[in-house]
Amino acid sequence: MDENDFKLSWKQIISFLIICGGLYYITGSIFMAAGIMLLLIIGVYALSFRIMERRKKKEREEEKEEEA
Repeated sequence: MDENDFKLSWKQIISFLIICGGLYYITGSIFMAAGIMLLLIIGVYALSFRIMERRKKKEREEEKEEEA
């Protein structure tokens, strides 16, 4: 997976902003809200990277089965 393949949808961005806005409202800390936003983005990136790696592995296994 290239870095260029990772894209956040507008639905994800809006949900992250709602979560961080609620956290800011509860805690009053902009730094905590920004940190959670960063963690959410990193988590989505890591999850999408893992999914792409599994898909590639599965495709490679299917190609090996077809060749045999």
